[in-house]
Amino acid sequence: MTPEEVERLLGDPYDDTSPHGFAAAVARDERDAFPDELCGALRDAGFHLNYLPKEWGGDFESFDRSMLLVRTAARRDLNVMPGTMFSITAATCLALHGSPEQQKYAADLLVRGGAIGFALSESAHGSDLLSNAARLEPTGDGWELTGEKWMVGLGRSCEAVYLVARTGERGPGAFSAVLLDLTGGDVERGPAVPVGGMRGIDFAHLRFGRFPVPANALVGHEGQALESVMKAQQVVRVMSMAGSLGCADTALRLTLDFAAGRRVGRRTVVESPHPRRELALSSAALLAADVTALAAARGIHVAPEVFSVWGCAAKHVVAESVEELIRRCGTVLATRAVLRTEGPGGGLFQKLQRDAAVVRVVDTSALANLRSYAAQLPALVGATASDDSLRRVRTVFDLRAPLPSYVPERLDLNARGHDPVTAALGSIAPKALVRLTGDQGAAHLVTRLVSAVASLPAEVEAADRRTGLVDLAERFAWLHAAACCLYLWWANPEEALFGTPPGSSAWLGACLAHLLARADGVDPRGDAAAQLPALDVTADLRERGRLFSALPVQLASDL
Repeated sequence: MTPEEVERLLGDPYDDTSPHGFAAAVARDERDAFPDELCGALRDAGFHLNYLPKEWGGDFESFDRSMLLVRTAARRDLNVMPGTMFSITAATCLALHGSPEQQKYAADLLVRGGAIGFALSESAHGSDLLSNAARLEPTGDGWELTGEKWMVGLGRSCEAVYLVARTGERGPGAFSAVLLDLTGGDVERGPAVPVGGMRGIDFAHLRFGRFPVPANALVGHEGQALESVMKAQQVVRVMSMAGSLGCADTALRLTLDFAAGRRVGRRTVVESPHPRRELALSSAALLAADVTALAAARGIHVAPEVFSVWGCAAKHVVAESVEELIRRCGTVLATRAVLRTEGPGGGLFQKLQRDAAVVRVVDTSALANLRSYAAQLPALVGATASDDSLRRVRTVFDLRAPLPSYVPERLDLNARGHDPVTAALGSIAPKALVRLTGDQGAAHLVTRLVSAVASLPAEVEAADRRTGLVDLAERFAWLHAAACCLYLWWANPEEALFGTPPGSSAWLGACLAHLLARADGVDPRGDAAAQLPALDVTADLRERGRLFSALPVQLASDL
């Protein structure tokens, strides 16, 4: 399945009579209704197979392909992502440590369109997983499960659940995972928990009172659960970025439609200085987020062992960029951004705001995400790339280079002092600067990027270990993203990235200006002139009916 096939299947999203369009999405949102017809059409076409390995009966090829498919569908309604793919965390955990029998059970269930819930968090403890209290008590032939799990996605409808509970007393090794069939057991499924976004997707509490668990339900070994979960969350972060980008694509497209058609005096809104600046900054944020997500989706194939850092940095940049984009678009739309039945999309913009806020924290909070790799920074910054590492970086960013197969067993909990992206800057930046001799503005920004990355070791050394490392983890994420933009441009001189002429550096300069401002913690409006070319890029893609992506995707209305 290709993104264009998804577009053909679902048709024009602006068609108010279509069950797969924007109007239908808003109507479901108002009713807190699940997108049955939309998800059913996608499942019938095999969309739900795009994250399942072929040996499970799935259609997975690569994460960059899957991300683009999900993003294309999610631009209509983010709920297609949880509606068809909420089992990805459980499936990844089972791929890592499940028995052959458990993997076959999961594959059969998921291929036919069923769901496996993921039960980890508890309301009393949130992200403090080591304080979780749900417990598996040993019996003669297995365990008894007692406790409550919080906010289980599709908790009211899932046929099975991958659940983490306490089997010991202290530390990460005190938790084990079990795969439970919920079709016949005595489990109390609480009512759906109201959520601001992703309305209609039931998040429910699951309560267990001495629930019998057979011995063969154990996944992997006792004490292995948190290791599996932390590795699986790296995969979830990659795919959650697709949902964020889908929301961003529609928010910017609606705003550009409005700004191009609305006149204020003798000029359209898009020609007026202040809205034009806000749209340029929004465009730069989206282009940069797109590149960052694309690099992560390819990078997990090439360097999964460092994804404890790479994936977290990418997730932060994408989520924060989309939040900024939606805020700036709301400024341009003004009153029309808050009307429920009038204005762009007839309430669609508000749905996008709410949905993006949920996907921003669906796998972890922004703070927990940064904290997850902040402690690795002292060993991470200042590294230089080996010849092998440079070859792998080239594979990630050269879009014509075939990707190696994804091997989940290579995922690690620690990057062990290496981020190939920032480490390669000293080798790649000088080559890029040679090609940028005709664009002094972009060349200056590359020089600033090199200097900023070089300063990180001293900044880490001087940082307050209580709070400073988390702040530096955020700075590192933005610099990581800036390096990704440089490498994508450098590695693809013959590709028409974002629909621009091959080799064009206009989009690159806009992205670097935006990301360096974010890295420095200053308002990107201070360098707005350098970001104006990003608006030219997105305006042209809109005119041609293309997704706001470096990779070409033709949308339904122009197919």
